[in-house]
Amino acid sequence: MFALLDDSLGAPAWATSLIPWLLTLLVVAACVAAVGVWMLLARLREIERFAERFQAIDAIASSLDSLVRAREDLDLRRVEHVLIEMRDGQRRLEDALLRAAQSTPRTSSGSEPPTEEAASLSERVVRRLLAHGYEQVHVVPSLDELAQLFKADGAHEVLVEARRNGVACKGRVLLRDGVVTDVELKPAYTMFP
Repeated sequence: MFALLDDSLGAPAWATSLIPWLLTLLVVAACVAAVGVWMLLARLREIERFAERFQAIDAIASSLDSLVRAREDLDLRRVEHVLIEMRDGQRRLEDALLRAAQSTPRTSSGSEPPTEEAASLSERVVRRLLAHGYEQVHVVPSLDELAQLFKADGAHEVLVEARRNGVACKGRVLLRDGVVTDVELKPAYTMFP
């Protein structure tokens, strides 16, 4: 065949010797192109599998839209205001319960010994301070001194020590006829600007 090309076209000898190399190069290029096409098709299949995941996202988005349409009647601001009113109502209820618990009438019949009345008064003071957020409450006067305060009518003050947020506080609790009326506690130290 190469002899036919050589005789019919009158091609030089070096060109006929180059033809097998060109054919080999052409076959190698065709193989490389085939491998490249095969790799592109494999990558395309991976991309299709990855795209199938996005179809699930579309389904989630459509169900989320239907959920939003079903719950359009809820107004988040109204819900927030309802929660705030519930919290404020709970605080008012706690204050009313504290006032009711602390306004228990004193027994004037003398059936209780003075130390039990003083213990009750001390307990009310401690409960009030705990309700105000204090901890480790210590009532300074002894039970006998509290019993004398309990017997005397009018306004009195009881010295107390407590901690709030890790800070030692000292002050007084004001009593009127055995009922806690006011709490005045300040940190044991003062800060100067």
